[in-house]
Amino acid sequence: MEPLVGIAQFRELLAGSGLEEWQLGVASAAIRSYCGWHVTPVVIETVTLDGDGGTILSLPTLRLVSLVEVRVQGEAVEDVEWSSDGSLRGKWPDRWRSIEVTMEHGYDQPADLLGVLVDAAARAVNSELGGAAETIGPFSFTASEGSTVMYAHELQILDRYRLPRLP
Repeated sequence: MEPLVGIAQFRELLAGSGLEEWQLGVASAAIRSYCGWHVTPVVIETVTLDGDGGTILSLPTLRLVSLVEVRVQGEAVEDVEWSSDGSLRGKWPDRWRSIEVTMEHGYDQPADLLGVLVDAAARAVNSELGGAAETIGPFSFTASEGSTVMYAHELQILDRYRLPRLP
């Protein structure tokens, strides 16, 4: 199996070529992975969901701007009641992959989240790639903590945008 990153790109990154763009992409992906959805910007997206036979359907968003279309087992459903938190009220089938929703959702430019992104990417760019821990007399210097590390106060900010985990 091929490595995830080719040797030429790896060498370029070690030399610093394209490192800022790479780390910005890595930090963005880490934030989106942690939050469980794209968060920003506002986009129109179609998702396919499992029905559980209940009356409330939770969409993978925390900010629903508009509901474009809902289809249940291929049939369009009109006048679905919805909340800006991404909750839909209706009668949903107990069937996997039976509901298709096209929605406009996301945040425009959440300054607190973008601050976390910029800080995490800047730390990653400014850390020594592949560095080793070192002790000189009474002073210790730690190695790079890796590509993207989020501190506790940053995770508290990201928690505001994180989808709740389902049981």
